[in-house]
Amino acid sequence: MPPLPPTIALLTDFGLADWYVAAVKGRILTALPEARLVDISHGVPACNVEAGAFLLRCVLDAMPPATLFCCVVDPGVGATRRAVCGRIGPWGYSGPDNGLATPLFEKAGDDFALYEIASPGFRAPQVSDTFHGRDLFAPAAARLAAGADPAAAGPAVTDPVILPPLDPEELSHGLLARVMLVDHFGNLVTNIARPDWEARLARRRFVIRAGPLRLTAINRTFAQAREVEALAYWGSAGMLEVAVNRGSAAESTGLRAGDSIHVDWVE
Repeated sequence: MPPLPPTIALLTDFGLADWYVAAVKGRILTALPEARLVDISHGVPACNVEAGAFLLRCVLDAMPPATLFCCVVDPGVGATRRAVCGRIGPWGYSGPDNGLATPLFEKAGDDFALYEIASPGFRAPQVSDTFHGRDLFAPAAARLAAGADPAAAGPAVTDPVILPPLDPEELSHGLLARVMLVDHFGNLVTNIARPDWEARLARRRFVIRAGPLRLTAINRTFAQAREVEALAYWGSAGMLEVAVNRGSAAESTGLRAGDSIHVDWVE
């Protein structure tokens, strides 16, 4: 069997209403027509690097080996942040050095080889000051996926930016959590990780406060809640989520990515 074509996974905050995603894909496919392009999401909240990193973490274990991640959530475009490409563990990466690749580093540790995108061969002939996704990250991703040595891209990067842990804050009376993501269904995905908190929550009485909603139990499935009833549950990303069965928790609460959710202990 011939080798599979390279997989390039795209993650951006560009949305789908404009031409930006098509331009990035076009640049990659012009350089590497055989590439397989996978859309992780183009709905990352604008400029929200933490939300982008969270989405990357959600899909990481499902992606094929040696996937190259071309990620563009880049509020610092045109400023002093570095544009980088190279290898992080078994994966490739092309994107801003602003913490977006943190989930890759969490898995890979110190096993990485990253380089600034400085060589003309890894860039478009003309580079826009405001669209590095098309003019830096897409060409670099195509070059890496075609087998180029990332060391040819430019100077080595030995101190990549890594985001601090996204854990909830432990308080004397409970937890101060955050909404990391509002998904297509309006579910609120928090930063309360199941491996860390499931057993502890099972041993205590609590009230989850999400906007006007008050929840005192964690359900296993949506079927355990009545239609348009709110519920909390452990979602498929391994995090505590708040939802409304056949409805939208985001609309019911007014909460968005970055907003707070409280878990209060009941003595």
